Amino acid sequence: MGPFQEYIQAGWSLCIVPRGTKNPNYKRWNERPIDLETAGGIDGAGLLHVQSGTCALDIDDLSAARIWLPEHGVDVDALLSAQDAVKISSGRFGRAKLLYRLKTPLRTFKPPGSGVELRCANLQNRSVQDILPPTVHPDTHKPYAWEFGEPLLGEWSRLPAIPATLLAAWRQLLTEAPVERQLNGDMDVALEKLHKWIASQDPNMGYESWYKVGAKLHHATGGAEEGLEIWDDWSSKATRIRKNGQPSYEGKNTCRPHWVSFSSPKGKIVATLDNELPAEADEFEIIEAPRGAAREEAQQSKQEAIAELEKRVVYVLASEKYFDTTRHRLIGSDSALEHQFTALMPKRKGLRLNPVKVLKQSTTKRLVEGLGFHPGEGALFKVDDDTFANVYRNRLPKPLEPTKEEVKKIDWLFDRIEDVTYRHWLKQFYGHVVQYPAIKIKSAPLLWSETQRNGKTTLLKTIPALLVGSEFSTDVSYDLLNSAFNDYLQSAWHVNLTEFRAGTRGERTMINNKLKAYIADDRVPFHPKGGAGYSLPNHTFFTATSNEEDAAAIDNNDERWGVLEFKQPKFTEKERQWIYYEFLLLPRAAAVLRYYFLHVNLNGFFAAGGAPMTESKQEMASASMAADEELLQMMFEERADFFDKDIVTVSDVRAYVHRHSIAKSSISRIGHVLARPPFNGAAVRFRVKDALYRGVIVRNHAKWKGAPGPEIMAHIRGDNEDIDV
Repeated sequence: MGPFQEYIQAGWSLCIVPRGTKNPNYKRWNERPIDLETAGGIDGAGLLHVQSGTCALDIDDLSAARIWLPEHGVDVDALLSAQDAVKISSGRFGRAKLLYRLKTPLRTFKPPGSGVELRCANLQNRSVQDILPPTVHPDTHKPYAWEFGEPLLGEWSRLPAIPATLLAAWRQLLTEAPVERQLNGDMDVALEKLHKWIASQDPNMGYESWYKVGAKLHHATGGAEEGLEIWDDWSSKATRIRKNGQPSYEGKNTCRPHWVSFSSPKGKIVATLDNELPAEADEFEIIEAPRGAAREEAQQSKQEAIAELEKRVVYVLASEKYFDTTRHRLIGSDSALEHQFTALMPKRKGLRLNPVKVLKQSTTKRLVEGLGFHPGEGALFKVDDDTFANVYRNRLPKPLEPTKEEVKKIDWLFDRIEDVTYRHWLKQFYGHVVQYPAIKIKSAPLLWSETQRNGKTTLLKTIPALLVGSEFSTDVSYDLLNSAFNDYLQSAWHVNLTEFRAGTRGERTMINNKLKAYIADDRVPFHPKGGAGYSLPNHTFFTATSNEEDAAAIDNNDERWGVLEFKQPKFTEKERQWIYYEFLLLPRAAAVLRYYFLHVNLNGFFAAGGAPMTESKQEMASASMAADEELLQMMFEERADFFDKDIVTVSDVRAYVHRHSIAKSSISRIGHVLARPPFNGAAVRFRVKDALYRGVIVRNHAKWKGAPGPEIMAHIRGDNEDIDV
């Protein structure tokens, strides 16, 4: 059975999405879901939200969403990192799509500048669709894929209900803008005003006037059903009798035939409601300017309001935006600042002071260098001579003493680590996170295992996320590490490197060099997408999981990585139930874990110290040494440098490897590498005067075997050019 058939069997309704596109191309696709048989023979499909009881939060610009959504009470990072999150990934940076259950459909809404779209139904309450895996993306030419907040528990068929905060924000947005329709290109008309306007009209007016009312409503609402309902409801109140003796309103079919005949194509002049819609009462509010003592009182009130505004809001130079020190959030735009703070400002001549203008003209407002993250500080903190706005806001639960059964579960998880030294170190690692949050840990645990779902992610992702809060814990893939941008560092206390391993040894070396600074340095270069870069204070700690034994390009002198092969079997269903549903997914788990690690003895643990040496680390370092072989193979294939000759000296090769690779290969190691394919080298020793050289013949073996030393050296130096190639 194919994946699209599985969706239908699970109760979802689907439409066909042709290969190379993102949208259905047939009539009434959102009214006629395909059947099980049809689903077995298609290349792509979309989820019909209305019929399936689902909806989607589509994030097109994560940076913009991180600013806009919190201003509407929604924590986007908490949604993305929630353990029950079900996501569809297109593989593109800065984008995400979250699916939820939604019983009553809501109209699709895309707020300008928000970076998000709330997707479910259209204006006619018909379904919109979102493409389902494994449909191939028309731009990346790769299939869409499922992603889950907790890989161990993730399942697309178990969609979470839409979070209350997101549902409330969506409903509020629809209330504020029931139907959007531009009039003359610059005016939005809401249904509330249309209701007020039509209430002032006489439903017993003549046919021509009645017809024009319908045309205006059609133009104002873009032909939406809501506009027809307003016209029909108003028309039903008419008592006028036509000349033929029939009532002017003859039921539901009175308006619809005219409604569907109306059109407002671009360029066509249609009577509009610009000058007919009623003004709001507060548009006429007139307040006399205060005099005497009242004026002094008003001036005092103004100064107090400005002082409070400047106390709460600071200007971030790197972002060129304002920062709310109460909510610990960047304010996305001047418009957002006006929406948030205008109501708190005093009135002057009937109008409230504009907080944006007040701050622009202020000579006493506070300026900070950039945004930073510091779990041990308040809204603002200093590093050397620079001041930063702190995006961290402490919402952690009060530690709660665990029951004996809960202690048993925690110990069981960590006792699965067979290396006692490593187990003790990892417990102290988390203990330090809880007990000394302001002090950065300059090492990182890495668990690797070929076995899936055996608990390594639980130890290195789930546990730390509960300790620091899901909004400050994030997963980072190889693609993100390889990106020129590192926005994820700005608000991350914990970063988990998921399925850690780059494609080639060279890529692993490059990634490892980047991680050196992230793990161990007090400041790191910060490069946000769409913004200016600066030096970011570094309080992030890292963990990593992988399925590969050579995940990190390290050597035995690299003290940052604590590497262990996790040899435990896959969780049984009974174990998953016991550890997750009966503990880690319960509301008290975070508080219990904080108490547990708050009482871990930290004697012998040093935050700036190295990770323990393990046999697994030595094996990974050994695997990483193959970087020298990959380097030499590439040079040999390209006949680069000394490989343009038939013979190379081992000392030259060794020196080159030391300069261009993390591998510090020995003379013996170089000899072994060059003896294997594709080199198939033959060792040769030759003298030039009193000097003895070690060489390797890599081409034209018969010619050079037994050749005199001076002739070989002349060839290596390029003194003779008559080489067989």
